[in-house]
Amino acid sequence: GLFILMFAPTYYNVHWEGPFDLDTALTETNPVWALYMICGTHSLYGRSVPLYIGQTSRTIGQRLGEHQWIETQPDPVQIYLAAISPAITAWSDIDPEKGYPVPEQSLLNEIESLLIYAHQPGFNSRSIGRPPSINRDIAIFNTGRRSSLLPELSTMYWID
Repeated sequence: GLFILMFAPTYYNVHWEGPFDLDTALTETNPVWALYMICGTHSLYGRSVPLYIGQTSRTIGQRLGEHQWIETQPDPVQIYLAAISPAITAWSDIDPEKGYPVPEQSLLNEIESLLIYAHQPGFNSRSIGRPPSINRDIAIFNTGRRSSLLPELSTMYWID
């Protein structure tokens, strides 16, 4: 048979900054930081690994304050923050210096779920076992200070 199905993704840049210590991250109020990653020591995975990837429509500081488990970690955690670009069509569209807008909730949900599914952070226990329900083709580029995140993810590889 013929293979007719085409992968036609919408591309997004997820620009990461960090690492920040917890005290610094708790004071962050810029709403453009819609995603965050908490890295630290995991008993099975080692040191400086992604422990949790999350999103917030509030400030990062407000959301991080709800993670009581951070206080029980054997080593200080590092926090990475990310902004999501509008859809891009060329490398020249990737310019975090221009400032990215706060993403729509549906886009934020899609990108967060793809990141969690691809990286399986140990503390995202409710989300790591099931494939995200993304009903369109997307591809994301993790740029900036991304720690050990993969530089590129797509629904074609991780879901289809």
